[in-house]
Amino acid sequence: MKLKYFFAAAAMFLCVSVKAQNITPSHLKAADDLLTAARADTLYKQNMATMLNQASGRIPEAQRAKFVTVMNAFMAKYISWELLKDQMAVLYAKEFTEKELKDLTAFYNTPLGKKLNSKQPILLQKGAEMGQLAVQSHQSELEKMMQDAFKEQ
Repeated sequence: MKLKYFFAAAAMFLCVSVKAQNITPSHLKAADDLLTAARADTLYKQNMATMLNQASGRIPEAQRAKFVTVMNAFMAKYISWELLKDQMAVLYAKEFTEKELKDLTAFYNTPLGKKLNSKQPILLQKGAEMGQLAVQSHQSELEKMMQDAFKEQ
């Protein structure tokens, strides 16, 4: 029952926030259309899975499965696409004009836009791997920098 009130309050906050930003219904619809054309739901879920996979790699193997189970339950409860979608549409509407959103939607419906979408998950994964390798290859330097920084306190 309390959850029902939480969602009602969140919906009211979202409506007030949208009105405060002077975002029209058609502007918000354009943002929603962009998220759909960009397959933001699929990309979001794939990105979350990639991040979870990387995070779980640092967990001892004996505890990894339980860690993944707990994290998946937590994410489903608090940060699923379904819970964030409306907020993301507002975020996009705040950052882009209605015309820009429509232009972006048109782009994502082109063959190049669709190709970009299909490549995003692998680009994110490879980029994250590059960053992780860079940190690992300079781990001792990072540790020394941290030690030096905290000695000064």
